[in-house]
Amino acid sequence: MTRIVFSKTGYAKYISHLDLTRCMARMFARAEVPIWYTEGFNPHPYMVFSAALPIGVYGENELLDIKVTEKCNFTELLDRMNKAAPEGISFKEIYESDKDFKFIDKAIYKIVIPENTSVKFNEFLESPEIPVLKKTKKGESTVDLKAEIQIKEIGKENRMTVYEAIAPCGNEKNISPTLLSGAFAEKTGDDTVFTISRTAFLTKNSENFR
Repeated sequence: MTRIVFSKTGYAKYISHLDLTRCMARMFARAEVPIWYTEGFNPHPYMVFSAALPIGVYGENELLDIKVTEKCNFTELLDRMNKAAPEGISFKEIYESDKDFKFIDKAIYKIVIPENTSVKFNEFLESPEIPVLKKTKKGESTVDLKAEIQIKEIGKENRMTVYEAIAPCGNEKNISPTLLSGAFAEKTGDDTVFTISRTAFLTKNSENFR
């Protein structure tokens, strides 16, 4: 399987996963990527994403698997793809991998908030429980973010406080840290904008997934 590492930044963070899939298909055509198409009445380029990125969240090292119909020079292919990419999408690496996305269990996120909000946010994180209502295709359920998301402060940057969060991001369970900002606003009345980026994926053993 040919694996692609790409970033989704700027205004591209507002592109939905469905629109991203369409965008990638058009971009691959412009870049003349020899991608394999499915067979049947409605052929489409074979693409498998590691996990859908929540709207409004940046992706620093997103993963996409494709099948190609011929041997490629990955350096040249990467250059063509970046020249054809829309604003906010950047391709970083291409390599062959046999590690299935089913082995992804968690994701690492970077959360940045204004420094003057961090005291209130840290107090919020000390709550014994942080229950939120999570909506899925199967219905609604209450999730305790305190139990599900590991989060810690890791530093300061230009009057901003930076946190690292590890949240479930697999086939069995997927919890977005965007739920934290919603729960924080609901509990405190503070609608501070959180800047959230997904930076990496982890296996069940907390090893980095490539």
